[in-house]
Amino acid sequence: MYRLREVKRGTYDDRGYSNEETIANLAITKAAEINNVLTYTYGYDDDRFPLTFLTEGQGSIGTVDIDTVQWTWKTMGRTKFNDYVLWFNTANTTPGKGGAQFEVEFATHWFIEQYGLIAPDGMTQVRIMKDLGPGAHGGYLYRLQITSPNPNAFVDPDLLAAGKYWTLSAPTIPESYSKGNRSNVMGPGKMTSQLEFHRYSKEIAGNLSNVIVTYEFRTKNGGTTNLWINEEMRQHDLQIRVMDEERLWFAEYNRLEDGTIPLIDPDNGNPIPHTAGMQQICRESNYDTYGERLTLNKFNRTIGDVLDKSTDTGSMEVVLGCGKGFVEDFDLMIREDAKSEGFLTPLGDKMIEETEGGLSYGKYFRQYKTVDGHTITLKTLSFLTKGSLADSDRANGNIHPRTGLPMCSHQAFMLDMSTYEGVRNIRKVRQKGQIYHQGVLKGLTPIPASWGAVPNNSISTTVDKSSYEIKNSYGLQVNNATKMMQLKCVL
Repeated sequence: MYRLREVKRGTYDDRGYSNEETIANLAITKAAEINNVLTYTYGYDDDRFPLTFLTEGQGSIGTVDIDTVQWTWKTMGRTKFNDYVLWFNTANTTPGKGGAQFEVEFATHWFIEQYGLIAPDGMTQVRIMKDLGPGAHGGYLYRLQITSPNPNAFVDPDLLAAGKYWTLSAPTIPESYSKGNRSNVMGPGKMTSQLEFHRYSKEIAGNLSNVIVTYEFRTKNGGTTNLWINEEMRQHDLQIRVMDEERLWFAEYNRLEDGTIPLIDPDNGNPIPHTAGMQQICRESNYDTYGERLTLNKFNRTIGDVLDKSTDTGSMEVVLGCGKGFVEDFDLMIREDAKSEGFLTPLGDKMIEETEGGLSYGKYFRQYKTVDGHTITLKTLSFLTKGSLADSDRANGNIHPRTGLPMCSHQAFMLDMSTYEGVRNIRKVRQKGQIYHQGVLKGLTPIPASWGAVPNNSISTTVDKSSYEIKNSYGLQVNNATKMMQLKCVL
């Protein structure tokens, strides 16, 4: 993988900067290739591009290239062991008493004849005596019998209220002359998303045309080579990458169930597709909120609920991408719990350090181990504190009362970056032929030589201006969303 670093800045001199060494030339002739290299570079050196760096910045393992706007992929969920009640005859106030059989309609056909069921109280147990097929309320009807030998035992009718979940247990049969039953198979589900497309234009002003930045490329054979770019174009490219990164997080899917897209371009009448960003993916997978203060009890329950959905064995390393505000909430959470457990004095000792000329006080807690052995580590996402949404929060007075930070900084995303069966769980999706295009729209306005590798003798518009034009496409694909979540402070 290439790695770039800035070597120097200087003033353009046509004797020292050839077109063969300009990034502008590569951006036109090998647009997608140079885009991937710059993606890796910015992500390696700058914490503003975490998602782009972890997907597109890793090359082919972090991307999927498709031919269409919409695409569908298979997802594997957790094996299901429960179902909820749709209907029960409430006139029966002592269901199951004296060994009497009774009927209950569950939402799906997941339960199996001969198997046992455990009630929501975790104590009461019944056996499925007969699968009666489709019920009158849209579910499936089963005939049940309580397994307790006590003739006075019965199922509390509250446990059979609509919406109550019952859990499947192992089938029981006689010693001999038993018949077989059926099995459930959790097949892969399907998810559908769509790409969105972007167009950026940069009119050539020329006010920074003579400022040149030189980068060092590390080549595959271990050597290095230097390429240069005009400073004005470098700033433009950086701005695009900042906006695309935030878009990957906050885009929201906009296609209706009937397949139409309400958002229409007024210039040409064509629909404008929007993809599902990481926030929407996390929120629809697992979402929870906390108040002004985050407590350890709340944190354990929230994180525990998500991690319990995993079918993996053993402990996991979990990363929470978060804003500075959440880091402070997390730190205060640990401190307050440590104080309640009597660790105040030793904690103070650990936080005081000698520095040149005096003492230093203060450290942040950034890691926590759950009772199940999972390690939770925080990773700061700077755009949540210093990005465009954070700026908007500040301008609108949407500020946290304790920290003074924008409210969007007080949130965290749990991202499952694992590899399943050799495939990255989170990948960036692009359209073939529309991954990244860059070109020059040359008008009557001269293009400074420092821009490099642009046509000189022809024009493509009669308008007295010239510009660089960029078009790209992208979306996100998450194969296993069970361990993805958003945890957000809501006052």
